[in-house]
Formats: sequence, C-alpha cells, structure tokens
Amino acid sequence: MRVAIGDISLYFDVDGCGLVPDGPAMVERPTVIALHGGPGADHTTFKPVLDGVTEHAQVIYLDQRGSGRSDRGGPESWTWDRWADDVIAFCDALDIAEPVLLGTSAGGWVALTAAIRHSARLGGVVLDSVMPGETDERLAIMERLGGAEAREIARRYWEGEDSDEIREAYPRVCLPLYSQRPGGDPDGPDRLRRIRWNPDVLEHFRQVLYDDFDPWPRLGQVTCPTMILAGEHDPVATVPAARRLAAELPGARLHVVPDAGHGLFREDPATATALLRDFLTGIEWTRAYG
Repeated sequence: MRVAIGDISLYFDVDGCGLVPDGPAMVERPTVIALHGGPGADHTTFKPVLDGVTEHAQVIYLDQRGSGRSDRGGPESWTWDRWADDVIAFCDALDIAEPVLLGTSAGGWVALTAAIRHSARLGGVVLDSVMPGETDERLAIMERLGGAEAREIARRYWEGEDSDEIREAYPRVCLPLYSQRPGGDPDGPDRLRRIRWNPDVLEHFRQVLYDDFDPWPRLGQVTCPTMILAGEHDPVATVPAARRLAAELPGARLHVVPDAGHGLFREDPATATALLRDFLTGIEWTRAYG
C-alpha cells in the first residue's frame, strides 16, 4: 500500500491485527513501525524475522523516502530530520496514535531523531544496533573478527573513499562480519538479494549524512519510553557506544545480547522479540496505572 504525505508517496505493508476480540470487547494492540537501515535498503530486511511480533502487536513495515518502493525524492530531502518528520506525517495520515518505533541500524537513527523532535507523539522507541562506536573501537572489532584486511577496508570505506574497489570490497569482506550467528545466517544472501537498494542514498550517507548525525546535544528532549539493544560483538554499533547512549537517556533500558552481532532481531530473534514484548507490556502498564 502507498500513502501520500507532502511531496511524496510512501510504501508500507501491515502484518497483524490492530484490534482483537476479547469476549464481548475489542482490544487495541500497540502499533510497531519498523524502520529499516541501510540507509537506502528497504523494509524487506525485517521479513520474516518480525513474524513473531504480531502475536502481541500490529507491525507496519515502512519504506523510507528514497528507499525501496517509496518515492525517491532528491538528495536535498535525504536528511535525518526529514526522514523523522516523514514518520510522524505517515502516522498522522493513517491516524496512528502513540506508535512504537523500532529502528535497526540507520533506521534507529531515524527513530531516535523522531523521539528528539516528536517525543510526545510516540508511545516509545526501540533502538536496535544504533549508535556508532568511536572509529578506533569499530576498527579494533573489525580486526578481531576479520583480520588486518577487514580493518583496512573498513577504514577506507568509513572515511568515504570514492572508488569502485572499496564499494565492492566492503560488502564482500566486512559485511559478513556483522553477523555472529552460529553457522552463519542461512537467509542472509537471499535477504540481500530481496532488497530494492538505492545506492545513491547509501553513498549520500557515506559522504554527507554520517557526519551530520549528532544527537548528543538534544537527547534531553527524549521523554518517551526507550529501549536500547546491542550485540556483544557488533563491529559498527559498539557496546560502549550503546552504554554511552543509555547513560544520556534517563530511564532507558539497555540490553546487551551475548554472542550477537549487528541487528538483534536477525541475530537472536527469540531474545529480541521477547524483550520487545516485555517493553510493550511495560508501556501498556504505565498508560493504565502510571
């Protein structure tokens, strides 16, 4: 399905019921909006890993401006603030009250920006594998996981080197190190092939947007419930960075999942889904009794 907001049309998909029968009444379930990473990937990275979430929430998969099946727009509109405002405009268009934003990787940057700009509008945010570690932290983990070659390729890629060689080498050498699943991720190759990539957004991120993301001075504006998920061996969104973020967000729940890499809903879906269920239950309890 598609919905027009402002100057563009956004693609979304819905899984699970928003209202479920309970005896003589209909009970409203929370709505979780899944925000993909990349940037420049699409919502298919969450399928089928979020299937279990529909047991206790309605899940809306959203392709962000410039990505997947949504309208591209132009580079001038590919900004964290614009993507965050798009999410709120999307909720307004569909009359979704107090959604819980689930952002993975760069999608978490969008979710966190939305929480900074529109905290009162949200039921909560779940930040999965979000905060980038210091460069030395990330390079050290890359080297531990993949040796000196992975460290050097990552360094050149993260510094924004503009060459076909490094754009080919990073997904081949470094991207597999994001996952620590025993035996690898059997669905990983097919998942990557299913994505409708916009490489222009990814390049825009490397060259412009990475340095533009600085939420630290504005974290005091986040007032909605927040949960932070981090993988023990994540080579990009490091555990020390997650702990620094949690320290700046009073009341935030931080969960470090052992033996996991980047993207907890893919790395350990059972644990991540259980944590999300507990988080949603806590929000509902607060609404009813807080």
